Amino acid sequence: MLDVSYLGTMGDRLILEDNINQAVPGPGAVAPREPYHTINPNLVDVDYYSGKGQSKYESLQIHLEKRYSNDLTFGASYTYSEYLSDSGDPNGGGNSNYQNDYCIACNWGPESDDYKHVLVVNQVYNLPFGRNERYLQKGIASMLLGGWQFNGIWSVRSGARFTPFLSANVSNQSDGGKQRPNAIGSGMLPQSQRTLEHWFNTAAFVAPPQYTYGNAGTGMLTGPGSFDAALGLFRSFQITHGSALTFRSEWFNAFNRPNFDPPDATIGTPEAGVISSGGGGRVIQLAMKYVF
Repeated sequence: MLDVSYLGTMGDRLILEDNINQAVPGPGAVAPREPYHTINPNLVDVDYYSGKGQSKYESLQIHLEKRYSNDLTFGASYTYSEYLSDSGDPNGGGNSNYQNDYCIACNWGPESDDYKHVLVVNQVYNLPFGRNERYLQKGIASMLLGGWQFNGIWSVRSGARFTPFLSANVSNQSDGGKQRPNAIGSGMLPQSQRTLEHWFNTAAFVAPPQYTYGNAGTGMLTGPGSFDAALGLFRSFQITHGSALTFRSEWFNAFNRPNFDPPDATIGTPEAGVISSGGGGRVIQLAMKYVF
């Protein structure tokens, strides 16, 4: 069975928290450049909650399913999608790092969980050995290999999106979020040139002119993709007419593949472009259960 569909959603009036007393970029002391300084010099941040946030999600979804036959059932789902927002990650609670609270629309771009390609395959396979099966129907081999079930969930997805930031306070204001560099290129390296020590082209980002904001876009860079296989092997041994012993073996990240996090993206530091963390290694669980 094959199913092809389009799914699109739009988010409007998402809750935002922005500082309406953010100082404009400029030289000298920060406080006199804050809008409400003349009313009350003791005011610092004035957090204002509003429903100005927006988001958009569009996807092509393809699902292939094989119903149970010949000891096998499986399904495969592929999604090609785009997820944009100006309010941070709504799925993670909203709000983002606005360098300029007076231009929320400037923050529009791919979110951290905008995975362009996602493929998930699952299968349940009763191994064709043992009594009443196609192979090894008798003897010791039938007793040892018969009755086993092999399950699996295989997943592949493209990398998470991330945003470059500056290490320096070029705009000379302290009331906003992290400041961004100017982008003079895409920043992405060819696949053959990406390493854990140099994942993206840091030379594609430079400091903006003094007392200005940078133009690097939200989510303009993409981190490493991931692959995971969660596998299981199961068998139930009949002990008596009313009791059975069940054995389970489960392998998470079965091939012990390292799945890395996005790199440090603080332009102007030695760590920029360096990947220093990732997901966990293989985990194996064994269990037995007696049912009576």
